[in-house]
Amino acid sequence: MRKRLAALFALCALGPGACAHDHRLAQPLSVRADTIQVDERTGQSLYLGHVRIVQDGLTIRANRVRVHSLHGQVLSIHAHGTPLHMEDQKTGGLPLFGTGLTLDFAAARDEVTLTGHVVFRQGVNVLHGHIVHYYVRSRRITAIRGPHTRVRARVVPRSRKPSPGAKH
Repeated sequence: MRKRLAALFALCALGPGACAHDHRLAQPLSVRADTIQVDERTGQSLYLGHVRIVQDGLTIRANRVRVHSLHGQVLSIHAHGTPLHMEDQKTGGLPLFGTGLTLDFAAARDEVTLTGHVVFRQGVNVLHGHIVHYYVRSRRITAIRGPHTRVRARVVPRSRKPSPGAKH
């Protein structure tokens, strides 16, 4: 049971706002992939091909996901996609959608990092960056520019609706 809770916590932490809902830890976890490899001796798990992880409103879709754990505690998760997709339906508001080329979760820092053409979308609000760090506990986001692009954001105040054809 302890291993299952650690894995659920780590997967919960992949989505912004996900850990604001502690009840997710007790929800069923569904993993689908073309290939699953688990090495209990080294603590490495590898999921390959059309990987889809779903847990209580949080969905991660990637080509490849590697999980490293020690004594039942998840230490890190690395996912790769072309792009990978993240969707969190339970953010306390509008669903959050994210895409990027890689996703890294570091349990020690409780930090999720998406890299490579990252786009976060919640309703009409959009954030673009090359690297985006999400700090789960404090719910802070830091976006970093790429070699040839700057960070871009489009934030629409709640009292206003976007005009038709508005660009971001």
